[in-house]
Amino acid sequence: MSSHHHRFVTACQQMLVLGVVCAALTPAANVLSLDLVPAPPTGAAVGASAGPLAAYTAAAQVPSTVPQGVVDPVVREVPLTAKAGQRVAPGYLKVRSRTSGARSTLVSTPQAVTGYGAVGVTWQHGVLPGEDDIALAARYREDGAWSGWIDLEYHDDHGPDPDSPEAEQARPGTDELLVGEVDQVQVKVVTKGSAPADMKLAVVDPGEATSTTREKAAIDTATLPSARAATGTTPDDPDAPTDPPEGTDPGTGEDTGDAGTEGEAGLAAAAFTPSPVIYSRAQWGADERLREASSLHYYEVHAGFVHHTVNANDYSRSEVPGIIRSIYAYHTRSRGWSDIGYNFLVDRFGRIWEGRYGGVDRPVVGAHTLGYNDYSFAMSAIGNYETTKPTKKMVQAYGALFAWKLSLHGVSASSTSQQVGSSTFPAINGHRDAGQTACPGKYLYARIPKIRQLAAAAQVGFTGRQLESDLARSDYPDILVRHQDGNAYVIPITRRQDGSGFRAMKPIDTGIDLRGYSKFFNAGDWDRDGLSDVLARRKSDGALFVWRGKGNGTFRAKQQVATGFGSVGLLAAVGDVTGDGYPDLMGQPRGGAMTIYPGNGMAGLKAAYTAYSAVKANQQYGVGLWDRDGAPDSIFRAKGTLTMYAGNGPGGLTTRQQLSLDVSDYDWVIPVSDVRLTGHPDLVVRRKGTGRLELISATARRFAAPVRIGGGTAVFTKAAG
Repeated sequence: MSSHHHRFVTACQQMLVLGVVCAALTPAANVLSLDLVPAPPTGAAVGASAGPLAAYTAAAQVPSTVPQGVVDPVVREVPLTAKAGQRVAPGYLKVRSRTSGARSTLVSTPQAVTGYGAVGVTWQHGVLPGEDDIALAARYREDGAWSGWIDLEYHDDHGPDPDSPEAEQARPGTDELLVGEVDQVQVKVVTKGSAPADMKLAVVDPGEATSTTREKAAIDTATLPSARAATGTTPDDPDAPTDPPEGTDPGTGEDTGDAGTEGEAGLAAAAFTPSPVIYSRAQWGADERLREASSLHYYEVHAGFVHHTVNANDYSRSEVPGIIRSIYAYHTRSRGWSDIGYNFLVDRFGRIWEGRYGGVDRPVVGAHTLGYNDYSFAMSAIGNYETTKPTKKMVQAYGALFAWKLSLHGVSASSTSQQVGSSTFPAINGHRDAGQTACPGKYLYARIPKIRQLAAAAQVGFTGRQLESDLARSDYPDILVRHQDGNAYVIPITRRQDGSGFRAMKPIDTGIDLRGYSKFFNAGDWDRDGLSDVLARRKSDGALFVWRGKGNGTFRAKQQVATGFGSVGLLAAVGDVTGDGYPDLMGQPRGGAMTIYPGNGMAGLKAAYTAYSAVKANQQYGVGLWDRDGAPDSIFRAKGTLTMYAGNGPGGLTTRQQLSLDVSDYDWVIPVSDVRLTGHPDLVVRRKGTGRLELISATARRFAAPVRIGGGTAVFTKAAG
């Protein structure tokens, strides 16, 4: 590890306001608790009692009363207009109507409300009246008195994207209005011309839990990819790094000395934006039968949107699970959506709640910001922030959640220009920035600059996502090569003594026998002990093995970490794609799509998922942070052409760009971490037929002229970064 790199990372860690995520598995509850834990005293931590997120952090540690088990909401729909072409019996429609000129007015008969009720109005699929052509309102009766009329929000930009499968059966309608604990409700509809066909008033009873418990926020493990069972032997005792062995020289052509003597402390501790605590769907009593499981869809995240639910702001802590169930039931049973529209919700007490199913750490496509759902996520504030200011706890919860969620996808919270579908937005926005709506209310919208500031301060740099090329713990990157006799060697790179450039050092015998292995990689810090490791695939059965590094170019005994990779053609170690602190793999099963295989350290791999459609290439390389964002990227080689596919973290690969470098003359193309300390990965290449090693310094778009750093490598058959 370069001392320059180490000092830079350490300084950043000391300057940033950050916390450490502590994940504690609680078998009895079968949940994974993600708690903010104060970092060592190098500065104010996100999880500390003081600091920019102190109010949120304090609130997140307070247990809440939540239902035990599923709670079934009840949706009662009252017909207001007949279906198109339908004749109905007298009294079937629960409405009084009158016409005045070109305007029609419908007023429903009063309907009883049970629990913390919600109401909304929907109508026939495919009918989208202009917002100036229809006005809807509701009022409620409590203790014998009627309230004034309250506008029901109707905007055709709330919902699933129109070209999505979810939109095929969706019903247009109003946002839900949470009226609370009242006796009756009534709605009024005023239209230009006749009202839409098949109009219904939905009255939602959130249901009541038969039993409750008090617990802190937890993520139900059923919503996260489960770890596969690990195989192999028990890890060796973690011996301290030993002195490097004497370098053997299989013929590099230069007398380069020994590596691994700088006395570095190993890879700098990876820094990650801390995860906020989140109450799971199970903790608000979600009935998973209401959602349409087959429509679960993942895509990308390039920005986040702030929404609000438009309801009274005096709700209690214990009423929040019921409020979310009401929204869920209205979205699925009345609007015809596949699930609750929002990815997350937050209450006035600063508690964050899981919204749409599919995993809080995955790019789940929601139904919240029309036209941009595939490229963003949203958190909705429970309450009406057109009339009330959001609490400090709520604003800080937005900062914590948006910092973490954006960081997973390599997005800086302070970015002012993100490509989101066909438009450009800042990383953090209000819903009104993307459509003709007052959402999220003038008071919450006014706090978006503060949310951006908090999120930017909480985010930690993306260096922990990088795939480091540092097997020998030297000042500069190194490459892993296989000798023609099958043994693996590490060739470190160092600066020439006269400062004129770089050179390949004498190879170090790793002690790894790669005979019988079809692929091998620098896996990065696979076991998270601060030292780089080696991963290889056995040819006979496709099993994956890891050799844990000692930090001096030698390794401990191999351990099996996965099976079944024999049919995976393209395969590469790609750095921490998923943003959980573990290096990951990416590959393409023959005849299949490009796939992410999330690493889980010595426990193996978590459940795989699609990263992209099939890629036509001969080789794949993990290149770390090649473009300008903070998510690891990949380069694919097809003969003499290199194409960079930009990463979006758990969102997989996105845009592609053919690089300007012709590699037809090279049999090795080895991406390595930043050799020249320019802030960008570089390439080490070998010219065909000569054994000559060259260094090509790179930026995201340009390559410097190749510079010779060594030779005599003909005795090596393959190489990896």
